[in-house]
Amino acid sequence: MREVLVFAMLAVSVVSTACTATTSVPTPKSSEPAAFPIPIDPAVTAPPPADPVVELALAYERSCARTASGLVKCWGLGYDDAPRSWPLTVTGITQAVQVAVGPTHACARLSSGRLKCFGGNEGGALGDGTRETALSATADPGVEAALDVAVGSDFTCARVGHESLCWGDNHRGSLALGTLGAGELRPVVVPLLAGVRALSLAGRHGLAIVDEGIVLGWGDDAHTLIGATPSPKPVPVKLSGLLHVRELSSSSSHACARFDSGTVACWGDNDAGQLGDGTTIKRDGPVPVLGLSNAVQVAVGERTSCARLATGAVACWGANEHGQLGDGSTTARSKAQHVPGLSGVTQVAVGGAHACALLEGGEVQCWGINAHGELGDHTTASRSIRGPVLF
Repeated sequence: MREVLVFAMLAVSVVSTACTATTSVPTPKSSEPAAFPIPIDPAVTAPPPADPVVELALAYERSCARTASGLVKCWGLGYDDAPRSWPLTVTGITQAVQVAVGPTHACARLSSGRLKCFGGNEGGALGDGTRETALSATADPGVEAALDVAVGSDFTCARVGHESLCWGDNHRGSLALGTLGAGELRPVVVPLLAGVRALSLAGRHGLAIVDEGIVLGWGDDAHTLIGATPSPKPVPVKLSGLLHVRELSSSSSHACARFDSGTVACWGDNDAGQLGDGTTIKRDGPVPVLGLSNAVQVAVGERTSCARLATGAVACWGANEHGQLGDGSTTARSKAQHVPGLSGVTQVAVGGAHACALLEGGEVQCWGINAHGELGDHTTASRSIRGPVLF
C-alpha cells in the first residue's frame, strides 16, 4: 500500500463561503497506485487490510476509516479540493478511538480523550484559537477527557462528562448558546446541552438525545427539522413525537431516529423518498420507515438513508441517481430495500451520494458516486453495486 502524508487541506463547504486560504499540497506522482480492475460482481471481495478497519465516517465526497491500530485513513475529495481514489493515512493521528468527518473539517478522538482536528477553519471549527487551515491533524482544541465528538459545517461539539462543549461558527445558532453571532474560536461550555447522551450534527444544526430518549434540536432550521418555521433556533427545542430514541443521524435537510424497539422514523425533506414512508411528501415530524424492523443502526446522507439490521444485512432508501442504494439500479426508492449480497455488516455509513459498509474482519465495501475517488477502489468510476475499498 502506498500512502501520502497529508489528506487534510483547504476546506470546501456546501453551505458556506469557501475558506480564503489557498495553501494546498498536490498529490505526489510517486504515490499514484497501479490501475486495478473494476469489480462488478457483487460477490467480489478483497483481502482484509493488514490493519483492519473498525470504524467508518463519511461526508459528502469523502470517506474516512479508523483502523484497529488507531490510525485514520481517508480517501475521496481532500480538504484541499484534490481527489484521491485510494486510502491515505492522515498525519498527526495515533491511538484514535473515534473519527468524525464533515463537509468542512474532521476530528479524531484519541484514547487519551484529547482531540486532533484537521481541514478548514474559516469559522473556527478546529478550536485552536485561529482561523487557519490545518494541513495535517495538528489542531488541538485543548479538550480533556472527551467522551464523544461530532462535526457539522464550520462547527464542532464534544461531550465531556455531563457537559457539552461547542466551538466554531454561530451565525445560525449552531453552538446552542441562545444567541446568534460570529462564534467561538475555542471550546466553550454549553449549559443548554448539559447531560446529553448523544450528539448528531449536520449542516449548521444539531440534534441531541437526552433522558428518556427525548430529542433536542437547535441551530439552522431552513428545512424545518426542528420547528414549524425556518428561522434559526439558538436555544435547543424539544422535538415532538420522539421518545425512547436510541440513535440519531442527520443530514442538512432530513433526519432519522432509531428507537429501542428497533424501528426507525424519519422527518424533513423527502423529494427522493429519503424518509422511507412510501411517499415523496415533506414531513415536519417523524414518520415510520415502512417495512423496516430490527434495526440496530441508522445512517443518513444528503438524500439517502440506510439502516443496519440485527441480521447483519443493510437496507437503504431515497435518492439513487448515482447508485447510492447499492441495488444495481439508479431508481429512487421510497421504501427500504436490502442491499444485495451484504451480510456480516458491523457498520453502515452514508455520504453525500455514496455509502460504505464495514464487514466482520475489517473489510470495507462501498457503492455510489465515485467522481472524486470516494469509493476507494483506485478508480473514479461510480458503481450501483458494492465493491471493496482497496487498502
